Amino acid sequence: MREKLQEYNKCFWANDGCGDLENPEVFSYFEKKSHVCLSAPHATQTFAKKQVKPADLFTGCITRYVAEDAGVSYIVRNKFMPQKILINDFICARKLENHFFLDIHAMKDGNGFDLAVGTGYLPTEAYSKQLEFIDFLCQKYGLSHVVNHPRYTGCFGLTGRLQKTTGTAQVLQLEWSRRYRDIFACFDNVAAVTIPFLRELALFADR
Repeated sequence: MREKLQEYNKCFWANDGCGDLENPEVFSYFEKKSHVCLSAPHATQTFAKKQVKPADLFTGCITRYVAEDAGVSYIVRNKFMPQKILINDFICARKLENHFFLDIHAMKDGNGFDLAVGTGYLPTEAYSKQLEFIDFLCQKYGLSHVVNHPRYTGCFGLTGRLQKTTGTAQVLQLEWSRRYRDIFACFDNVAAVTIPFLRELALFADR
């Protein structure tokens, strides 16, 4: 696992977090014939609010590893572009809106919780089954979590944008603290908690 994660991370880590600049595509979609789709829209640096946003470190390699291990579809950002290019537009252009998305992001440590789940503009009741399973997984893996923290609602990311497009409950934003993402400094946490947590959640959402 360690070697694969580090190998997958190289393409996102390249060029100071700008990713694989030789790749002709900003996003890549990998079809695994599943209903669920994992996504890492900030796997490299992005351009937002007229400025460069740092990469959500390690979200790309974790997303790829979990998706390939679980046999579910996934989307990753390959490289930085000096303009606003949204994953929601990529999804709609390729008519992938029928998937259920687990949108993987990064947050800083020190918030008082390990995982923040955002339901966007829709009420938590719309995701009752998924949130109940997330509660179960957090207890199982000893994670503290919060739903719809004011900074992590998902309204301004893929979660909110796709909801505005489809009007349905088909995407959740998952923000992970660094101690559960860092494949170098915190590999044991990633291997024992983050990877199996996301794998179980992906398979549950794929039913």
